[in-house]
Amino acid sequence: MLLDPSFRRTLIARLLLSAGPSTAAALLIAAPGCGEPEADEAAETADIRCFEWFEEIGACLDRDQALEEFRSIQPFCTGEEEIVSVDSDATQREGACCYEVSIEETGPCAVGRPFTLEGHRRTAAPRLAETGWLARGKSTGPGGMKPSLAHLTDEERETLAEGWLRSALEEHASVASFARFALDLMAHGAPSSLVEAAHIAALDEVAHARLGFSLASAYRGAPVGPAAFPMPPGVPVAADLVALARAAAEEGCVGETAAALVAAEQRARAEDPAVRAALEAIADDEARHAELAWLTVAWAIGAGGEPVRSAVAGVFEAAALSLRRPPPAEAEVAAPRGRPAALAAHGHLAGADLRALSRAALAQVVLPCALSLGLWKPRAAAAAVAPAASA
Repeated sequence: MLLDPSFRRTLIARLLLSAGPSTAAALLIAAPGCGEPEADEAAETADIRCFEWFEEIGACLDRDQALEEFRSIQPFCTGEEEIVSVDSDATQREGACCYEVSIEETGPCAVGRPFTLEGHRRTAAPRLAETGWLARGKSTGPGGMKPSLAHLTDEERETLAEGWLRSALEEHASVASFARFALDLMAHGAPSSLVEAAHIAALDEVAHARLGFSLASAYRGAPVGPAAFPMPPGVPVAADLVALARAAAEEGCVGETAAALVAAEQRARAEDPAVRAALEAIADDEARHAELAWLTVAWAIGAGGEPVRSAVAGVFEAAALSLRRPPPAEAEVAAPRGRPAALAAHGHLAGADLRALSRAALAQVVLPCALSLGLWKPRAAAAAVAPAASA
């Protein structure tokens, strides 16, 4: 699947700006993407995950250590699943350490930067009759526009209300994520430009959440917003530059770059003016947030050196590994509740489409940019992921 070419090219140029105009130009005239590596059927099954730790450190990790490592390198918004437990000791398979794991489905890709604690994403619960998070105090989109409900069935309105509510709760969580990110930056001596951009991004996410709750309320026919955010006391900041850079790479370079591209594609397919306006704002803001993540990673590598660079490379390697896993069969993907064209006109895409777009974002933008900037190199044993040489 090819992404919106204009938005993709503009985003690539912004992400590569720090690499110099010649590098950016070379990638901009390349083919739309590098394609997806062949699925490695022997690498893992539905409940087995393998990594080449044995060759690198001479031993396999125990279960607790393996779970921590899985969570640290598990890329955001690529496979719609989360490893929640490691259920067996390691077995060695062709130099790799393999574990039986339990997997929890996480649903379609989130839009925005997730708030995670101990490897799990957190969002607030929805609260009915909440009006404090509606745009302009009404159930409207940007500029006071309301989505048209004409020609939508009750089932389609319910699907759209649920979809926009889920998106709004994720954007709401992004406000907390950027607040913590700003503290991470300050704790490790980041320049003021990055700290300022993190706070601006948090305000963007407030606006995105308001748009999402307003649209959800319009489709639902009654106001809905967030309950109190489940923020525990003593939320930790990043322990060091390695942790800070890894989180920025996972949640920003991977997650928000993909989110920007997905939002742009949703906007391209949407027909309702209120929805298009909302997605226009979200896509443009997420592109700036992605740019902030790539700039943060560059600063952290400059300040922390090789350990930081290695951690960042691990994030992109995990993203490449996720592309080598075959997507679920169509029979395993829930069918949309409503007419796909009518739902897409209001910004809702089926889970299979979101999954395909997320994979395309990795293959066509994230990994080529990481490769061009020297942040990642495909392992010799893996299929190469690189931009094509010509259009």
